[in-house]
Amino acid sequence: MAAAVDKLKVKLELKWTGGDAYDATVTVWITDTCYHEKDLKIGPPPGQVTIPELEPLTFTLTHDEGKACGDVDRPVTKTTQIPHSAGKSKVTAFAVVNGKVVGEDTKEFPRAK
Repeated sequence: MAAAVDKLKVKLELKWTGGDAYDATVTVWITDTCYHEKDLKIGPPPGQVTIPELEPLTFTLTHDEGKACGDVDRPVTKTTQIPHSAGKSKVTAFAVVNGKVVGEDTKEFPRAK
């Protein structure tokens, strides 16, 4: 049975959709059936501060404590649209389980095509 403090694999993908808009897709690989995905929001995790050049995203999950959980290795994915501004060069996606950061991934904004 995995504990909520386990480190989880996080993958961030950015796709330009036109103008200054990008789709940010965040995938988190969960390790047991007690994880539940909640939401993906622009902004740092509670209590965290990021540098101004970074656009933070927070993918919130919960984990049932004290329950028997089945083992899985399954991705959960959410997408949100984010704006790009001249002062932001990178995006970091944080995975947060029960209020604790358990993984992250950082990517540079891709150039518009």
